[in-house]
Amino acid sequence: MKIRLILAFLILSVSAGAQLIHVEGSKALGINYAYVKNGFNVSSRITFYKNNNLAFRGSIDFERVRFDLSKASIVYANPELMYTFYNPGDKLFFNVKGGVLTGAEFISNSILDKKKSQFFIGENIGLSAEYFISNKIMLNLDFDQRFFQMSKVGKTSFIIGLGINYNF
Repeated sequence: MKIRLILAFLILSVSAGAQLIHVEGSKALGINYAYVKNGFNVSSRITFYKNNNLAFRGSIDFERVRFDLSKASIVYANPELMYTFYNPGDKLFFNVKGGVLTGAEFISNSILDKKKSQFFIGENIGLSAEYFISNKIMLNLDFDQRFFQMSKVGKTSFIIGLGINYNF
């Protein structure tokens, strides 16, 4: 009888402390590091899960890109919508996503000693994989293709990022 009571208490305490992931109301804060052609990107993001298949994600990104004679520092906001199309278990989720980009480019030319700033807008589409190490810690891998309007840096760009998130 004593063993059954202890076992029941352990099962109840573990299940009461578990947090559901990828369900309505769960949230995640994270940081991300990404590779872009000729540079890097770092971002801070927040994700709101609407239900087990739909999530809203927003990030503030800083990007540094180098060219032959010039370099660009880029700061932008990136709200996204993610849809989970496949999850082979409770810990791994595959998503398609799309969003908009809006921000500013700060371009400097080392030869001409010339600096220019430029506002830009754009869109991104991509794939994301989320792996939950625990109920609180999640790793994400993102592959995006971006399309820019009014940009001096380029018209298209890809980005590959790896991030870590804290879920609450």
